[in-house]
Amino acid sequence: MTQPVREAALKPAAAEFYPFLPARMWTTAAHLAELVARYRGICAEAADRANRVLSDADFMFRGGRDTRIDWAHASSG
Repeated sequence: MTQPVREAALKPAAAEFYPFLPARMWTTAAHLAELVARYRGICAEAADRANRVLSDADFMFRGGRDTRIDWAHASSG
């Protein structure tokens, strides 16, 4: 069974911070992360899980799986 693709959309309230993205347009989170990283002058692959390219404050997410690590609840093995 295939996993649904993680999608993201820019929140209208954050549109002024990302003038190159239309608000409320759903697309793959990976593609948006690449666009935002390029705009910021960083490599999307270089951003680690604790320093996400797409923030919850600025973007809405749906589908797929949230791969971020919750460090407050992660076990130390």
